[in-house]
Amino acid sequence: MRPREFDEDAAVDAVMCIFWRKGYAATSMNDLVEATGLSRSTIYNSFGGKKKLFALALKEYRRVTTENIAMISRPGDVRTSLRELLLSIVADESSDREGFGCFAANSSLEVSGRDPELSALVAQHFERLEAGLLRLLKRGQKAGEIPADQDCQMLARYFVAVIQGIRVVSKGLPEASRQVHLQSIVDAVIKSL
Repeated sequence: MRPREFDEDAAVDAVMCIFWRKGYAATSMNDLVEATGLSRSTIYNSFGGKKKLFALALKEYRRVTTENIAMISRPGDVRTSLRELLLSIVADESSDREGFGCFAANSSLEVSGRDPELSALVAQHFERLEAGLLRLLKRGQKAGEIPADQDCQMLARYFVAVIQGIRVVSKGLPEASRQVHLQSIVDAVIKSL
């Protein structure tokens, strides 16, 4: 068997970008060929086709979730950590001139409920973020920042929903008012904690 003559990581990254920009259904095999510079046969032989490439792209996107979890895992109080995370998401969305949004949120809206395998991969992003938020909230509870009677699991799920809501809502907001609108959501969320 001959070794692969292309950079697999670069190909998967290119595939992620095209799926992120166009979505799963709107991305054609020609788009994937153009994005990667690989032939159709190489794509099928190396990756197994469009669905498998989309699954790889979702797995590659985990680095974004990992960065967000790392942000809330650093020492500091809960409100500051959570505010920093939410403001970084607002900054992402406010600077998104091409309307990419969040690949996990976009994919959730497009494929969840239609394909169990892809739905499970999308759900993993939200579950990882929820687990990171749960650790942050429990840490805050131990430090006395969050009342002992608060259900940290429920709060973690709430914050995942807020984060994804920010990402979805931002796509429909005019660029001129997006930052202010999203900032007001962050302020309301932090006050509710």
